[in-house]
Amino acid sequence: MAAMAKLIEPLTSKLFDSVYRHYFEVIPADTPELLDIVYRLRYQVYVEENDFENADDFPYEKEQDEFDAHSIHVLLRHRRTKVCIGTARAILAEPDRPLDSLPIQRISDHPILKSPDIAKHAFEFSRLAMSKAHLKESCDATGMTAVFHFDPTCKKKRLNMWLTKRIVRYLSVGLMAGVVKLAIQSDRTILFAVMEPFLIRNLRRIGWDFPYIDEPVDYHGQRHPCGLPSLYDAFVTMKNVNPASWQIITEGGQTQELALQAELKSAATRQAVSDAKALATRIEGLPFTAPLSTQSA
Repeated sequence: MAAMAKLIEPLTSKLFDSVYRHYFEVIPADTPELLDIVYRLRYQVYVEENDFENADDFPYEKEQDEFDAHSIHVLLRHRRTKVCIGTARAILAEPDRPLDSLPIQRISDHPILKSPDIAKHAFEFSRLAMSKAHLKESCDATGMTAVFHFDPTCKKKRLNMWLTKRIVRYLSVGLMAGVVKLAIQSDRTILFAVMEPFLIRNLRRIGWDFPYIDEPVDYHGQRHPCGLPSLYDAFVTMKNVNPASWQIITEGGQTQELALQAELKSAATRQAVSDAKALATRIEGLPFTAPLSTQSA
């Protein structure tokens, strides 16, 4: 079974990438109007759809926090309807306060997070949010529900369930790839994140391994502090593990080349990446690379 899955993975990857790129696009949220959509979409997901946040904390129905001011934001948009379905951000460590710029620095004391030189070249992936209601709205409008049955509670239509999970995985990965590319263009190639187990598993399935750097924390369920000391190295590994996904996520290697150029841009960036790699290998009591077979609930 595993051998068969590995054999057809390139074909299914191309199929779902074709569907994803035909129907969806990731755009920078770089205007006040688009940022307003970002915050309202996050409110929709975190308050109305999932009850993660308290509505009383956001009287204007915009979910925002202190990190948004020094973040890069992207939106996942349905091409035909122009409905924005998802969003994500890259929080950039601020040069004047590098050790108090990222949320992960407040929940972990790992040495890799305590170096100002590393932090100045780092970013944190955060606030990945996709609206089920907006996704269904767009798919209903363009007839996609004839192919994909967007009802995760349905247990009878197994094919539609499988298709739904696969396309949603690609939407999440597409958002992440989009925001990572923008961060690299800002010369940030050291990535941190505090992620849900399901997202870590989805990324590992396509060869994008996010190693743990600390024990899990409890925030609306289990979340794992993760870190990548070199995005270029991560892309190289992905190419070896899953060439089809690498082709899609790096746009045929373009994003990988951008990462390499950023990491070699100056003596400071080269030293930061080198220091991050060295610190990543010296974690007492916790392996930097968690087993790929981890199946957290």
